[in-house]
Amino acid sequence: MFSIILRNLCIENAEGLNFVTGGNKILTYMGVDENFDSRNELTAQSNKRRVLIVTAHPDDECMFFGPSILHFTQREKALVYVICLSNGNHYGQGKVRQQELWNSCLKLGVQKENIYLFRCDDLPDDPSIVWPTVHTANLINQYIHALDIDMVVTFDLNGVSGHVNHQAVYSSVQHLVEEDLLPEECEAYSVDTVNIFRKYCSFIDVPLSYALSSCAFTVDRKQYSLILEAMKAHNSQYVWYRKLYMVFSRYVLINTLSRITAYS
Repeated sequence: MFSIILRNLCIENAEGLNFVTGGNKILTYMGVDENFDSRNELTAQSNKRRVLIVTAHPDDECMFFGPSILHFTQREKALVYVICLSNGNHYGQGKVRQQELWNSCLKLGVQKENIYLFRCDDLPDDPSIVWPTVHTANLINQYIHALDIDMVVTFDLNGVSGHVNHQAVYSSVQHLVEEDLLPEECEAYSVDTVNIFRKYCSFIDVPLSYALSSCAFTVDRKQYSLILEAMKAHNSQYVWYRKLYMVFSRYVLINTLSRITAYS
């Protein structure tokens, strides 16, 4: 793995493929398999949906987006990309949590070259700091255009857990929608926040969620086990209250999504 730092920004992925922002352009440095440019592979990939999951911290992908990721990786066979906007360094564990993110995403079926992590001075893992909306939106949008994304999935206005960094990610994607900056064929969706009773009533919430939502992704027993294994990959974070979360949270069993639209 190598990394490149420019204007206090470093973006890494597990394959040594780094995007470096400079002005309005995005430069790509590739370290890929020699068969990457196979014509048949490129043709097959071009016909798949390209989904971008935008998270704030390592472990968000399995705690809040697991059913969605597994739906796209296993059922749709889509090309799924995960962008994590911080390395979770609030308690000085950034390097450890970075590796845990790679391991978790791999268990969820995300290809290692499709996992990206930001380390940016303006986007610290800190619940007391609001990330700058336009700056964050611009970073996300460069990936959306460079990767030819046609569906973005992220947090909603309440951020599921109320974390200010989660809410900032939503505000940034909402800004892209509001300013009509997304590609023409790209749609943005958010995972719905529910009240605390529904959040922790596990499978009991599944029928209600189906009744109330027009877009819902659920998991079977095998897929739930995959999400549990993905969470266990975050060994530094797998403490007693997160173990309880994995038992009682409806977010490891079902995701309901809503379209992010411009404010009327």
